[in-house]
Amino acid sequence: MKRTLQLFIAMSLFLCGFSLNAQREIAPKVNVLNERGAIVIQLDNQYHFPYDISDNKQHVAIQSFEEGVSFYWSESTGLIQINGYAFSVSDDGVVAGYYLEPSLGVNAAGLWYPETQEWEFLGMNPDFPEAADPMMMIDYNNAWAMTNDGSTVAVMHSDENWNSYSYLWTEDGGYVELETSCSSSRPNALSNDASVVVGHGVVDMGWIPCYWVDGEYHDFGSSVYGEAMGVSSEGRYICGYLDGATPGAFTYDIVNDELTTLTNTFSEGNAISATCVNNNGEVFGYYANSFPAFPDARRAFAYVGGELINFADYLAMNGFAEALNWTIYSVNSVTADGTAFTAVANIDGIDYSIVIIMEQSDCDGPKNLTYNIDEVDYNNLTLSWEAPENPVDVTYEIYSSYTSETPLYSGITETTFTVEDLEPGQYTFIVKANWGGECLSSGSNSVNVTINSCPESDMCELRFELFDSFGDGWNNGYIEITAMTSGIVYKVTCPEAPENEAYEYLLKLCPDQYLFTWVAGQYDSEISFNIYFQDEMIFSVEPEGINENFNLVFLDYEVDCGTFVSEIVNENNFSIMPNPAQNYFNIEGENIAKVEVYNAVGQMIDVVNVKNDNVQVSTENYNNGIYFVKATTTNGQVSVQKVVVSK
Repeated sequence: MKRTLQLFIAMSLFLCGFSLNAQREIAPKVNVLNERGAIVIQLDNQYHFPYDISDNKQHVAIQSFEEGVSFYWSESTGLIQINGYAFSVSDDGVVAGYYLEPSLGVNAAGLWYPETQEWEFLGMNPDFPEAADPMMMIDYNNAWAMTNDGSTVAVMHSDENWNSYSYLWTEDGGYVELETSCSSSRPNALSNDASVVVGHGVVDMGWIPCYWVDGEYHDFGSSVYGEAMGVSSEGRYICGYLDGATPGAFTYDIVNDELTTLTNTFSEGNAISATCVNNNGEVFGYYANSFPAFPDARRAFAYVGGELINFADYLAMNGFAEALNWTIYSVNSVTADGTAFTAVANIDGIDYSIVIIMEQSDCDGPKNLTYNIDEVDYNNLTLSWEAPENPVDVTYEIYSSYTSETPLYSGITETTFTVEDLEPGQYTFIVKANWGGECLSSGSNSVNVTINSCPESDMCELRFELFDSFGDGWNNGYIEITAMTSGIVYKVTCPEAPENEAYEYLLKLCPDQYLFTWVAGQYDSEISFNIYFQDEMIFSVEPEGINENFNLVFLDYEVDCGTFVSEIVNENNFSIMPNPAQNYFNIEGENIAKVEVYNAVGQMIDVVNVKNDNVQVSTENYNNGIYFVKATTTNGQVSVQKVVVSK
């Protein structure tokens, strides 16, 4: 975030002519607006960056767009200026950040106390017994985050070569390094028990999002560039932003190992950054509708139930309709209970730094929604969740999205539910608790599910050999594979691999017709790949083959996993007309005794017993897609041909 803030500071100084030495009057009190469904606290009538709010909602740490100036707010003190950089605040009002430490002559990590309004140095790190020469303008260290109880501080140390290293600091244990495989790193946020820390690592090509779980380092591969900015208080969810030709945000579920990327659908091609996430996996942040991202060009968003929506709409859906009349620029932090946010908004023509405290639901909701797909009945899905505390007269309702008003299923009395006979496709589910018809809880976390068009045992594999001549991965480029019958979309990309050495990827697919599309990233000329099916190469791209002449849709291919079709002799001794068919098709041949029609996954859906040379088959009950017609003659000869139904 420091990089982003420095850009905004520079823009603000240029556009607004701020004076770094100017003194400003600090208001002893601020306005509290009691709106229906929320309390809105106007911290200041300035466009600042309220960086963090304590879980008890009594203290706020605020970044200014003035170099070296921050603020602290509490209801009892109002706004107090801090000379330094404030990044986190505890339930006791202690601020973590960094400031100019006189004994070192450079910036250093410290804790600021509202009672004394002074910084307290965290002390020297034994791994760094000396600070860099002040003339080099290298900070000794910076505090970037802190647990809500104030016991653990996330610190970045710098050496004389501008390399940075991540540490956790406690009063009893001092500094403990968070080791990485990167040349540099920085911790940006940590869970309430400090077991999960998120931030960024540095590789040759730039920053990559990374995280630590109980001190163990993880990342998404050195070809995924960006930064992790927030973590849920319980440590399950991570969020941040992605760099590249197509900038985006991301959320990651540690428990299910699910990485979801968010594209700026509000203003395509512009940046989007996820700053914070609650324990249900709901993500908040801001997007830019221009570049560079001037402050008034930003807008706040929420990502809930698999949907990207304006943050004002999110507030309205939670009972705060007045927010629809505001312009909300950004959301910067959320409390552990998910009911309070720091934000910047224009209200009645005036920019304010604000806190929004939502009315808490009168009833608790279910948590930790998970799913399991039956291996045999592959289109049956069982959802499971944890009940709220002390459930009395509680039933459950299942919804298809956060914004849905009508449940898919209701009156459920157990904490598991099986959804049967789902059509192939991609689904989202959310569960709410209904307390005797008196109160409907907020939703659980969402789960995103893919139902394939066949059981796993009937799938076959495509094998991909993926290459990158530079060895740093595909830089946001990928192959998008769309199943024409089910509409399911798959994504294949190449992480970092040794130069010109194959990264092998196996993709299981059901029988279907598939369209292969190239989605451009950066440095596409470095990319090449081969695609194999049953050891036969079906497509190949040589180095520098992806250029301005490369087709976006480069392959239309039918995957046949070798069902009954490969086991019989196909002499093509009958014809099908019309093909493609709409309402019917005719089969013409000699001495036809029986016609069987199979769908793309080998299931027989129709049979006609005849003794004729001409048979008409109605497609009234057929879906659009690919079918196989098996004709058996009176003397036992068998032939198969394909027909496409397109109504």
